[in-house]
Amino acid sequence: MLLNIEAERVRKGMSKEDLAFELGVSLRTYYNWINQLTAIPSTALKKMSALFGTSIEYLLVEYEERGA
Repeated sequence: MLLNIEAERVRKGMSKEDLAFELGVSLRTYYNWINQLTAIPSTALKKMSALFGTSIEYLLVEYEERGA
């Protein structure tokens, strides 16, 4: 399961590195957020919400990847 953050990142055509840079964090920090190892700060959630044009609540919902 992944957060909708990943779905929106892909929809925007951004790499993980691009989004981490846009948020001002390391790639490792971004991975920790996405893998739910550490909490995502509210400032980062606000930035992502504005960047993707979605609500914070939507970004934190999990979705299942479909197999190919």
